Amino acid sequence: MALLSNKNLSERSFTLFYCFWLAAIGFITVMLHNSELGVIAVFIMLGILTVVIRHSIKEKNSLQMVCNFYEKAHRLNDLEMLQSEPGYKKILSAVAELGGFDWIVLFMLDEKKNSFVATDAVGIKINSFGNIKFEQLMKDSEDKETDPLKLSFRLLHHVFHEYDFKGALAGATLSHDNLFYGCLLVGRYDDEKILTSEDNFKLDLLSDQVAICLHNYQMQKELEHKANELAERQASIQRELEMARIVQEGAMPRTQPDMKGLKIATFIKPARFVGGDFIRYIYGNNPKQLAFLIGDVCGKGVPASLVMSVVYCLFKEKGSVESNPAELMRSVNLSLKEFLGAGSHFNSTALWGVFDLEKMTFKYANAGHDFPLQYCTTSKAIAELPSTGTLLGIFAESDYESKTINIEHGDKIIFYSDGLIDFFEAKENCNDGYKYLIDFFKLRQDKTADEIIKEISDLVENNPSAIKDDITASVVAIE
Repeated sequence: MALLSNKNLSERSFTLFYCFWLAAIGFITVMLHNSELGVIAVFIMLGILTVVIRHSIKEKNSLQMVCNFYEKAHRLNDLEMLQSEPGYKKILSAVAELGGFDWIVLFMLDEKKNSFVATDAVGIKINSFGNIKFEQLMKDSEDKETDPLKLSFRLLHHVFHEYDFKGALAGATLSHDNLFYGCLLVGRYDDEKILTSEDNFKLDLLSDQVAICLHNYQMQKELEHKANELAERQASIQRELEMARIVQEGAMPRTQPDMKGLKIATFIKPARFVGGDFIRYIYGNNPKQLAFLIGDVCGKGVPASLVMSVVYCLFKEKGSVESNPAELMRSVNLSLKEFLGAGSHFNSTALWGVFDLEKMTFKYANAGHDFPLQYCTTSKAIAELPSTGTLLGIFAESDYESKTINIEHGDKIIFYSDGLIDFFEAKENCNDGYKYLIDFFKLRQDKTADEIIKEISDLVENNPSAIKDDITASVVAIE
């Protein structure tokens, strides 16, 4: 706006000057029209006015040329000039045109090969130059320092003296942001032409813009290289996670238990590729008995899945239908604590129980897992199965207790991880997801295990928001 105001002010000043000068000429013409002195004065004033007008037009044209030059020069840092093919040729042609040079050569620094490489040229054969080693530039110099800027001056000196050029020569370094890229060598063929201070000023300005373009181009290439590396690493991680997911899913039950008198339906949804929730069913020699395991390792993702694998394997190694739930919990807890070490922050919940359809009981031990809910068909009420001990992997001396509840035909028990509670709180915008689950389960007391789990599955899978924790739910119906 300031430039615009100054420009307008200047134009108004010239207009006022012209008007005043023309008024003065008119006044003298009227007052002294019969006088020779008046005629001479008028001609003098017209001559002065003509000179002023010509000077003004010349100055305006010169200013316009400078503005056009600067505008075109600043376009040299446009990356599209280097990204097009051939990139260097296009930018060198622009420099030659703007600077009025007959030919131009671009020397790029190659620090790996300790040389300057004649990369591209316009108006002259590039084969005339080739690669110029640092040793060639320093062989006649006492100063053996390989500072790029000093080397560039030696390069220009070397080229001036080693090659038989006719006409005017000049050179400029290409550096930006303390990074050195190479040199520009320019010239004119006509022996009578010289490179003026204005030419050198143009060359300096143009070389600065070329250096900025080279700098931006290199930064972009480095970013693209880093982006490609990150993309490759991401793809590798994704493949590894996919393999881990396949392995983890292989450890989980692929089918529901087929046991007369029990109907079980299960839903598992990791928050990421792999998760920390686990569930397992174990048959015994007695067809009327089935062991049930569910647990949740603290955390999410790969670390939780690794600890989950350890906990899962410990129960698989130590557990059986005949195991006492409390003693099994003590044994797994000691082994897990020994495996994790004193400094570990990992722990796991777990619930191990055995359904016995001969005695119509469910005997279990619960190491800090979320309370299962039992729907009693006789009382039409919901009862919770409380915890009987602390989390696994925290204290080696933790103790556990076995509890036994009676079950009846028509009863249903829902087992779940805290991810389901968190999901209900987020979806329904409620503060107590546990209470919501109780009401949810109670309202569906007449539905089958498959129907209840399918409804939970549909709610999770159709929810637009990403889940924040692994979700596991299993409904066991005593038929």
